[in-house]
Amino acid sequence: MSAFAASMIFLSPGPIMEPANAAVPTPPAKPEVAAVAETKPAAKAAPAKAAAPAPVADPLAAEKKAVETAKAAVAAADKALTNAKKAHADANTLYNKANDNAALAEKKAVTSKKALIAANDKLADAKAKESSGNMGALKEVENLASKVGAAKDSLKKAEVEMKETKAIKADAAKKLGAADTVLANAEKADVTAKANSTKATEKLAKASKSLAEKQKKDAKKKAVADKKAKVEKKKADKAAKIAAEKKAAADKKAKAAADKKKAAADKKAKEIAAKKAADVAAKQKKLKELQAADKEAENKAKSLEGEIARQKKELEKLTSTK
Repeated sequence: MSAFAASMIFLSPGPIMEPANAAVPTPPAKPEVAAVAETKPAAKAAPAKAAAPAPVADPLAAEKKAVETAKAAVAAADKALTNAKKAHADANTLYNKANDNAALAEKKAVTSKKALIAANDKLADAKAKESSGNMGALKEVENLASKVGAAKDSLKKAEVEMKETKAIKADAAKKLGAADTVLANAEKADVTAKANSTKATEKLAKASKSLAEKQKKDAKKKAVADKKAKVEKKKADKAAKIAAEKKAAADKKAKAAADKKKAAADKKAKEIAAKKAADVAAKQKKLKELQAADKEAENKAKSLEGEIARQKKELEKLTSTK
């Protein structure tokens, strides 16, 4: 047994040491400590762009439309009535003028007829005088005959004028009758339109009143519901706040415990690592000492072997000489 092996057996308190170039034992892994998740407020999401509110339908839209339509009908009826009154007034003026002209023409024709009769009577008297041999009556007959002819022409002209004025009067009367009908219809339509407008307005007023009453009731119900919801929300907020405070306290306590446990584990791991490192360093130092002693012993053994060999050779020589 070599001196190195013997010294190793003698000096080592435990198992044989590993060579100096052996890997240093890895310190035991630090005991893992379950990390306590810190409660962080959730990141606020970007506020979504609110969609444009849908237009609210007017509950009185139909009634309001009916009132607008009725008012438009009244305006149209008023305009039609105004136009009918004007047309009637114009037709009445034309008729009165035509009537006056016809009366005047008739009067003129009567006058012309009377003038013709008078002229004929005078001519007959003059002819009677002429037939009795009155020489002066001849000239008077000629003169009166001329007047009778002029009276006939005047009567004929007056009769033509009277006929024309009567025709104009008849046409004006016809137009006035039509204007009377149009005016009567316009007045009737105006009365109907105004009655419909009044009816539509009253219906809108009634519907508005009913809606106002309903809205008042709904508002009252909503106020009660809102008040109740506010109370419930306050309770819920308070409960949520208490729960959040309890959770925060529990999280804080758990984190403190985890931190304490981790610190203790870290300290213990460091102590174990330091002890292992010191042990390894001591053994490495001892190994170097033993390796140095073994080398010295080996050198001594070689020197002794050489001396023994030398002495054996000398002994051989001595033995062979004898």
